[in-house]
Amino acid sequence: MQTSVNWFEIATKDLTRAARFYEAVFATRLRLEALEEESPMAIFTRDDGQSVGCLTGGDWIEPSPQGTLVYLDAGPDIQAVIDRIVPAGGKVALPKTQLPKDLGYICQFIDTEGNRVALHAMN
Repeated sequence: MQTSVNWFEIATKDLTRAARFYEAVFATRLRLEALEEESPMAIFTRDDGQSVGCLTGGDWIEPSPQGTLVYLDAGPDIQAVIDRIVPAGGKVALPKTQLPKDLGYICQFIDTEGNRVALHAMN
């Protein structure tokens, strides 16, 4: 059995601020939803409309630069996404780095909530 990411959740203290950041960095719109009134989420979707993860907040989850590192698809050109990180309020933690054996490029950044998140793209 192959393993793939089924869902991810990125912690926030301020969901509105975090959603603005990720919408600016990825030049997209996130879908706002809530399981309950106390559990709002901003949903990431693939091009086909499939939900793949979200921004969320609450007492049970804490933004952090330590812990699990999620790599988000930067699309065809990682540099275009990297260029939007700082203007959107984030910080580049690991600049564009080429992986060996033609595996593409990565970058790590700190979002507006204090999470360390990563990017991957082939170019």
